[in-house]
Amino acid sequence: MLRAEGIGKRFGAVTALQDVSFALPRGTMTIISGADGAGKSTLLKILVGLVRRDQGLLVLHDREIGSDFTPVTSICGYMPERFSLYTDLTVEENLDFFAAIHQVPVARLREMKTRMLEKTGMAPFRDRRAGALSGGMKQKLALSVILLSSPDLILLDEPTTGVDPLSRIEFFDILQELKAEGKTIALTTPYLDEAEKGDYVIFLKEGQVLAQDSIRSLLDRFPARLLRIVPRESIFAAMEELEQNPLMRGRAYMRGNAIHILQLKGESWAPPFPVDAIGEEPPSLEDIFIYYERQLARGESS
Repeated sequence: MLRAEGIGKRFGAVTALQDVSFALPRGTMTIISGADGAGKSTLLKILVGLVRRDQGLLVLHDREIGSDFTPVTSICGYMPERFSLYTDLTVEENLDFFAAIHQVPVARLREMKTRMLEKTGMAPFRDRRAGALSGGMKQKLALSVILLSSPDLILLDEPTTGVDPLSRIEFFDILQELKAEGKTIALTTPYLDEAEKGDYVIFLKEGQVLAQDSIRSLLDRFPARLLRIVPRESIFAAMEELEQNPLMRGRAYMRGNAIHILQLKGESWAPPFPVDAIGEEPPSLEDIFIYYERQLARGESS
């Protein structure tokens, strides 16, 4: 549906994005994940024309997008990271106000408003002022607002940051329903557990793509074995010993009471300290991110 090729952006001496390429297939959910400063928000703003790219191409339905972003904005609903609705208006008044801006016909507004309030569970709060809503309800209201224009493409910038766990689950349930209706969704998040809810994932670090693919492909072609080791004695002493080994440096990290080791396939290795348990585990997206992040770091230092 939407394709980016070689996107680059600098802010003075800071490189925000460097040679970023990806595609958003129709009817799928793509998660753009990375830490603060990775370039996630800048990338979404470039896609909707709020920030001008320095280089690269944007292609929508096989048509290149130049300086006129009308073809994108006419089919796109964009939700910024900061809550941008009117806090002194009620839920329903916000919906009415933004519907007027988007010139939603009155008859359609009535239908869409009822549907959005029911879908998001906001119907009981239609008369509550937006400023009195919880973080999760504010995000549901913001999503309802952008859905009033029935966009085919939905871009969400960290929609669950600061939202309680239950509201995060409910929010993603709504997104799954929208995807089932044929909507194309891309959202940014610093939470790697949320990335597992998508069809595709793009890992960003300091403006560069660490890895990207369907989640299934990333898991299937992961080039390392993941060992989980529970040291018999101090986990901190065990980590220090591993970090002193040049072959293990950068491959070990703690998670809970265990150490995870990223071991290249075909290598043989035994822990140099007593262990209570050792075994191989399937990687999570967090493990995959750590692997590619450390690959990048080794490449930069070489």
